[in-house]
This record gives sequence, C-alpha cells and structure tokens, in this order.
Amino acid sequence: MQKATLLLCLAAGLLIANTGCATWKQNRWLSNHNKTLKRLAESNIPPEQKLDGLVQDYVLFMNEDLKFFNPVNGVKYVQKYHSQNERYIDKILNDTQKWQSGLNTLEKVDLGLRVAKKPYLDDVVDLVPKFKKKYKQYAFIVNLTSKVVGGLTGFLGKGLGI
Repeated sequence: MQKATLLLCLAAGLLIANTGCATWKQNRWLSNHNKTLKRLAESNIPPEQKLDGLVQDYVLFMNEDLKFFNPVNGVKYVQKYHSQNERYIDKILNDTQKWQSGLNTLEKVDLGLRVAKKPYLDDVVDLVPKFKKKYKQYAFIVNLTSKVVGGLTGFLGKGLGI
C-alpha cells in the first residue's frame, strides 16, 4: 500500500513538474518571438530582410505550435503569440507593402525569383496547409497566417495556394 501511494505521489509530482516545465518553455518561446519581431519592426534594415525575419520567425512559431497535441493548448499559444506580436507583424508587413508598391515590373520579377530561392520557402509550403487545417475553425488564426504568408509577396502567396 505504501509503495502504491509513493508511486501515485511520484507520478503526480512528475505531472505537475512537467506541466510547469512546458509552460515555462512556451513562455520562453513567446518571449523570444516577441524580442525578434520587435527588433525587426524597429530596425532600419531593408524591408526584404524584415520580411525574411518575420517569415522565418513564423515558421519557427508554426513548428512549435504543431507540437501541441491538445488543440485547446495550441489555440491558447497562438492567441498569446498574436496578442503579443500583432503590432510588430503589422508594422513589418506595412513597411514591406510600401516597399513592394514602389517596385517596377522588372524589380518585382527579380524579387519573385529571390523569394523562390529563400531557404524557408519549403517550410512555409509544408507548414501553412497543416497549420490552417489544424485551426480551420479558428478564423483569427487562419487570417494571421494568411497575412504573414501573403507578405512574402502578394503574387507568390496566391500562386502557391497558401
């Protein structure tokens, strides 16, 4: 009887410790995303580099989120990410849209070719449909993902069906 009680207490302790560690890890992830996006949004680097940084961060975020087995926990994680970073994402996308609107046709073609060679593009093409499928009932998540991916370039996101 004492062994069963000890095992039960040990299992409960591990469960509590594991939950706490997971929460701590998620908060660390969110803090890192926030720092990265804030730095990108407030920097004077070229808009294309800002967009690259945003998409790379979003790929990392989607990979983290898709690890959640419980969709409720995944939605909470996305909500926290969204509430903490929306203003930085919007600023980066606005800077990028202003820059892209000033490009002539040849520059847009050149940009499209550069984007097609980006190392993160395969991850985007792979992760976005999975992410949207997992959260299709949550419109704000699908909208956020579409907004970030659409920032790559208006024509590329539509052309890839993402």
